[in-house]
Amino acid sequence: MNLTRKYVTPTVVIALALSLSLMLSRPASATSAPFKHPGAIALDHHGHLWIANQDYFGITEVQASTGKVVRLINAKADGFIDPSGIAVSGNHVWVVSGSVTHANGTSNYGMVSELNATTGNLVRTVNLKQHGVTGLSAVSADAQHVWVTADGGEQVAELSNATGKVVRVYRGRQKYVEPSGIATDGSHVWIPSPENGAGMVERSAVTGDKLRTITPVEVEASPGGGNKGPINLTPRFVTADAHYVWTGNEQGTSFRQLGSVTQIGVATGKIARTIGSPADRFLGNIQDIVSDATHVWIVNGSVYTRGGRRGDSVTELTASNGALVRVILLHNGIYSDPVGLVSNGVDVWVTDQGGGVDGIGSVIELNASTGAVVRVIRA
Repeated sequence: MNLTRKYVTPTVVIALALSLSLMLSRPASATSAPFKHPGAIALDHHGHLWIANQDYFGITEVQASTGKVVRLINAKADGFIDPSGIAVSGNHVWVVSGSVTHANGTSNYGMVSELNATTGNLVRTVNLKQHGVTGLSAVSADAQHVWVTADGGEQVAELSNATGKVVRVYRGRQKYVEPSGIATDGSHVWIPSPENGAGMVERSAVTGDKLRTITPVEVEASPGGGNKGPINLTPRFVTADAHYVWTGNEQGTSFRQLGSVTQIGVATGKIARTIGSPADRFLGNIQDIVSDATHVWIVNGSVYTRGGRRGDSVTELTASNGALVRVILLHNGIYSDPVGLVSNGVDVWVTDQGGGVDGIGSVIELNASTGAVVRVIRA
């Protein structure tokens, strides 16, 4: 795939102090902390947030407009062991549990749980281990299908959104190893494949057929000198809007950078531009990426350098051309560790695995127009 041009923009940093008053009330049935290292997050059509707690056998449902916890769903029997991904389609909430615990990176667990978005009740569990799929890492759902990536077995499973039945499993030759994200728009599904140099695989969401492989690259000489060579940017996270697919890449546009973002045409699969900047490492250690069709939001985790710890921020880009809008600094101490995010175009919610007074998690709500903090939902 040809790279047409590289777009590099100066960084604008907005430092925000998160010294906000507690804005959280919990129902009487909620007898424990609402979060324990929250990671993946999704928003349903009722205006409720669904948050997967990675070190907690459960899911937290929050009313987005008020920040109030609606319920905690923490039954281990429902399949919630180290939930690593969450997606919403209609009244279906789909949760995948990773639980990759073995030294070689494999897992013997592959549970998908479906919840009713209105009641929070368990609809069904689907044991993908019975289909040879374990070590689940991410999930995306459209009106017809649910797509699940598995980081321990180089596999992608397709389920029916209506019945939960496994439609097909893709494995082997495509080498899907450790994809941290997956995205579908109902017509296409995009799967990052960072470990084998293949870039990102695009499939038809209708037939499952492979359409193309898109490999974001840059060309630069290594730090030791010599001839210029290609740098595979290794996409790990992906999001899509009506016009573009956006990948959050592990590698920057130079050997000295720690992250970049690639903009790709939905219809053509052609790379429009790759965005990267060494200034303030504003795309370093990417943890998630989301487009609301107006802006693209990127979570940047901690980066440790000789000058100390940097990162813990959210980068906002314009969805039409990738221009930098702002960088929002989140951390106000050692406990901040942003991981996941979701946006409805009006507000943006970021999960923080280290936030809260007890250091085990919070959700930060930002105004999508200004980047200002609206509230912090925490214990």
